[in-house]
Order: sequence, then C-alpha cells, then structure tokens
Amino acid sequence: MHLFYNGTIHSIDQALPHPQALLTGDDGRILAFGSLAEVEAAAKNGTLRTDLGGRTLIPGLNDAHVHIWKMGLLLTTQVDARRALAPDIPAIVDRFRQRAQTLPAGTWITGRGYNEAELPEGRHLNRTDLDAASQEHPIALTRTCGHMIVANSKALALAGITAETANPPGGVIVRDADGQPTGLLQETAMGLLNRALPEVSDEEMANAIRAANQHQLTLGITSATDPLLTPSILRVYRQLEADGELAVRVNGLPIRRPDGGTETLPLPERFESDFLRIDGVKFFADGGLSGATAALSQPYKLTGGQGVLRFETEELIDLMWEAHNHGFRIATHAIGDVALDQVIGAYETLYRRTPGPRHRIEHLGLPSAEHLRRCQIYHIMAVPQTVFLPALGASFRRYLPDEYLPRCYPVRAMLDAGLTVALSSDAPVVPNDSPLLGMKAAVDRKDHHGDPIAPEEAISAAEALYAYTMGGAIASGDAANRGSLTPGKWADLTILSDDPLAVEPDALLDIRVEQTYVGGKLVHEA
Repeated sequence: MHLFYNGTIHSIDQALPHPQALLTGDDGRILAFGSLAEVEAAAKNGTLRTDLGGRTLIPGLNDAHVHIWKMGLLLTTQVDARRALAPDIPAIVDRFRQRAQTLPAGTWITGRGYNEAELPEGRHLNRTDLDAASQEHPIALTRTCGHMIVANSKALALAGITAETANPPGGVIVRDADGQPTGLLQETAMGLLNRALPEVSDEEMANAIRAANQHQLTLGITSATDPLLTPSILRVYRQLEADGELAVRVNGLPIRRPDGGTETLPLPERFESDFLRIDGVKFFADGGLSGATAALSQPYKLTGGQGVLRFETEELIDLMWEAHNHGFRIATHAIGDVALDQVIGAYETLYRRTPGPRHRIEHLGLPSAEHLRRCQIYHIMAVPQTVFLPALGASFRRYLPDEYLPRCYPVRAMLDAGLTVALSSDAPVVPNDSPLLGMKAAVDRKDHHGDPIAPEEAISAAEALYAYTMGGAIASGDAANRGSLTPGKWADLTILSDDPLAVEPDALLDIRVEQTYVGGKLVHEA
C-alpha cells in the first residue's frame, strides 16, 4: 500500500474532486481517497507514505493520439530534421550527409521533421537537395505532418517512380515543369515509396516503442492511443505485452488501408489486457492541415489546391460498415470541412443501420457548428490537438483561407456542443508532446510567435486537464479503469511540482513532472 497526502489532489472524480489523501493497494489499483483520517484508517501497518509537500497529484496523463512507434524511430534510428536541429535546408542536407558517411552505399536513410513554412527558404526540399547528401544511398525524408515524403533520385529509382507513373487514388506525385517527379510525394503517393523501403525489424521496432514509452513517462503520460498500426507493428506490440515490456498502457488502432494501394487489411484480432487494447480501427479521410492537403471547400492560399480526399464515399462506408457491424470502434482522420462532411455522413449511415460503439474523429480540425451538432447526436468523440497551435500555427496562417482561422481546432465549441474531447499531441508531428504545453495552448491559443489563433475557442485549465485524463480514457473505451483517481481504477498517477489549475498559462511550462506511477509502481522520478 502507498498513501499520498499533504498536497493538492485533483481526482477528476466529481464525487470527491479534491480529496486530502489517496491510498493505493498492492494490486496496483486505487484503494481509497478522502480525508486523511479516512484514508489512514484504510491503511495497514507498513504502508509506504509520500508527503507531497504541497505538490500536486493528478491521474496519469493520457495522450489520445500519438504515433508511439514513429516517435520511437526518431529517437533511435532516423535522422531528426526538426527545426531545433536543422533550421534550414543546408543543415538538413548536412545531417543526411553525415549519416550517409557512416553507412555502406545502398543503405536506406530515413528521416523526419522538416516544415517548409518554418524554413528560411520557404519551400519543400526536392530530390536535388537530397542528392547533395548522397547519390549512393536512397534517402526518404518525411515532412513533420507525416503526409508527405521527399525522396532523392536513388530512392525514386528503386521505387520505380518516373514521369510516367500515375498518381494513385488520393495521392499526388509532385512534378516539375517538364513533368519529372520533384521527389515530393503527397498522401497515398507516399505508399509508392514506402513499398520500396526495407521493413523495420521487430527488434528495431521494439526498441523504438520502448524508447518512446520511457520518454512519455518523463512527461507524466501513463496511457496513450497509437493510431496507425500495421500487422507487423501490431505483432511487436503483442510480443512486448506478452513479455511485460510495455511501460505505458496502449490503445492501438490498426490501419485498414495502407498508403499507396487498394489493399484492405483484415479486421484485427480483438485483444484486451491491462497494457494493450485492440478493439478499434483507423481510417484516413483526407490530408494534413499544415501541409495544405486537408480537404477544403475553398482553395488554400499559395497552393491554390483544395486538398485530398482519400476515399470515395461509398467505399469508405462499406469498409467502415464491416468494422462497425463487428463491434469495432472506428477512429477516422478528418480535418477539412469536405472530409468532415464525408466522415460524419458515413458515421450517420452506420448508426442508422444499427447501433454500435462510439466512434471518434481524429483532429476534427475545421468543423462548422453544424458538424458539431451532428457529432453530438450520435455521441461521436473528438480527438483534437491544441498543441498544433504553437507547433504549426505558422503553417495554418500561411495556407488557410482567412475565414477558416476562427474555426481552427475549436475546442470551446466542441465542449459547448456536448462532445467528449480527448486532447493529444500527434507526435512526432509536433516537436514537443508535453501535455502541459497542450494544456497551455488550449488555454491561451497562442502560436509560436505568441499571437493567438481563434482566442474565443480557449478553454479553462480544468477543462484541459479533464481532456488529457478522463477524455482520453473515454475515447479509448476504458473509462472504468483509468482517467480519474477513483477507487477501483488503476493506480496510474503523476506528481507535479505545482498545480496546473492555479498558475498563469505561461507558468504551465515551468511545472516539472516529478514522479510517474503506473499500477502503483514508481516508473519515473525527476
């Protein structure tokens, strides 16, 4: 047993929001909360006691949409091309050149993290840029959003991508004035290159997931949804779970249609344990907002395009129906208003046919009031990312038509419409996946210059904390076990140096995660 007392405790349980003390049991679950006298009475001799000393205890945080394995690969094997390490195109090229010098010719080199809106050159990289790093190594660099890849000439050749290669449905091979591929592949066209990439070994993938989990624990994150699992990645997750090596509780969402093809993967085997939950599936309806590929009803600034829809509506409904009819929760990436029309309409069709589990919309980036009203009717859950505002606000301002900015990730409107909201990071799309940064962005709505985007969509710190705890638990289908410090739930706890509900927004970034517990066990200490 372990008793916590003498601090601020936010239980996220309306029955007793601020207990004086909390007791966890030897079974890894919360045993009691209440007054110190009440909790003391439930404790046994030899109970471990932690004097919070004025610090704050909250439920373990939940990142409701984070690409754990992608983040792990960036931490372990990939070239990191994010702004902090590579602020311009020459710096990005130099990082790949340095990696090439350490590897035999012909070895694939992958990386991630550039954002043309933040580069002084103001443009995407192309194959010529990456050829300057190496012409002997195939190179693939993923944009920060994960919806575009730039390849060098050798990589394009190995993938068989030429001027004659047709755009796949839902994708674009960007071409120069002569019709030659520039190296930039958007949306499903990425799959043409991905098929040529050597598959990451199970050992490399396991190491990546372990590294990402350890990173998450330092942020107070004890559970997360990984929303893009292929069969091979799911196999690694199942093995890590069987070996007791998952440090964070994961809700996995296997993908039904990988990029670049028409193959539909079968529904996954349903699985549920304390550390791994597989009872949902993932679809992509459109592209990314920061790269101007989310499907809009109006043209983007600069590009003049209107984004990409990945599915014809009837095909999407047919694929969703298979999952819905078998009781799988569905999570669909949908950002632009055109994609939201399609996805909400598809969900409505499913529910009219037969009742089913609550489905999710990942991002829900540019909804109208009517979109939110329709979501509320069928209890569709929202999984947005306020952390995009400081990370990608420059891209939103660069590409979005002005009339769209007031409805950009409108979390206030989502809550007011009665939606369940689960906040998340979508890392490694963003460079900093700290829930405290996500909370700050939800409260002040500021971009990286300190200028607010749609400030009327701000929410309170308490609402943001709920969305990073109970919101994520509800969205993962496991509110009975996590999300609040309620007796009977898992003893997943985070101790913070200060109270996030009692400080100014800027001070949220000064709060330290001092301890993280999973199942009552101390797994991180600063």
